[in-house]
This record gives sequence, C-alpha cells and structure tokens, in this order.
Amino acid sequence: MDVVRCPADPDETVEAYLLSRLPEEQSAAFEDHFLGCPRCSERLQFTDDFITAVHHAADRLRAHVAADV
Repeated sequence: MDVVRCPADPDETVEAYLLSRLPEEQSAAFEDHFLGCPRCSERLQFTDDFITAVHHAADRLRAHVAADV
C-alpha cells in the first residue's frame, strides 16, 4: 500500500471534502488517506463538528428572528 502524504493545505482539503467540493477522484484519494492518518482524521472530525455547530446556530438564529417578526 502506498503511503499518501497529507494534503498541502489539509484544512482547505478537509473543508472542501466535507462540503462535497472536491472532484470525485480527489475525494476518493482523501478518503483513503484520512482513514489511515490520525492527524487528518482528527481535523476531519473537528471541522465536521464545527460545520454542524454553525448550521445549528444559524437554524436557531433564524427561528429566533422569525419569532420576533
């Protein structure tokens, strides 16, 4: 099995992966990589949690604004 190095900009790659903005080939390569890379796996989990929290906060804010209207 070939060892694949971390992406040049792992934060950007993780974000693009989570937002489905990577081309299919890059996405598949990144999936193969992060499964065996603790650093990228941790970044992926952290970024996913962050994006989820932002979406929940936006939903709560929209609900609050709608209740005030």
